[in-house]
Amino acid sequence: MTPNPSHSAAELLRLIHNLIRLGTIAEVDHKAVRVRVAIGELLTDWLPWIEQRAGTTRDWNPPTIGEQAIVFSPGGDIAAAVALSGINSAAHPAPSSSPDKWLRKFPDGAVIEYDHAASHLQATLPGSAGINAQGAVEITTAATLTATASGGATLNANTIINGNLTLNGNFSQPSGQTATMAGDVAFTGAVTSNGKDISANHKHKGVQSGSSNSGGVV
Repeated sequence: MTPNPSHSAAELLRLIHNLIRLGTIAEVDHKAVRVRVAIGELLTDWLPWIEQRAGTTRDWNPPTIGEQAIVFSPGGDIAAAVALSGINSAAHPAPSSSPDKWLRKFPDGAVIEYDHAASHLQATLPGSAGINAQGAVEITTAATLTATASGGATLNANTIINGNLTLNGNFSQPSGQTATMAGDVAFTGAVTSNGKDISANHKHKGVQSGSSNSGGVV
């Protein structure tokens, strides 16, 4: 039987039309790493999405429902298609309009950005942060390093500070711990031991002026 030329042309047009389609992420299966995309009235089967890297270096940044995506179908077969998300829309506008910034904004309000014009890295986190390193962690800065933690900070590590230390606050050492100082110590102000003043301005009771040494603090 000779094939109908009109049928062949219609099928060819359908395949060409399906090569690249624009749609919206309708469902996400994180465990299977698959999405379904709504293209007009059509809802695709479960399709893999395109990550930035997926080899020995691997990324995990799954699409979200409502995000616009492009569906690429090799040979026009949507069943064998892959989805590429990341197209801004009115529902999900770009989080910045600066040509100098790399920025990522998360749904909980966290923002990580790098301004390459100002050479400044900024992270705004509504929650906690952690660094798990099996080796050394080194921070080197030629300018001022400022860390602000309104809820306090805990450092569980032997710490060496190669430089001057200025403490704008009170210093407290728990009972049972020992402070060892091998160099000179200079104090300006009162120095107390067990509630007794032992600074240069303290006085001893029962001691007469002369060349004799006084006893302990009373």
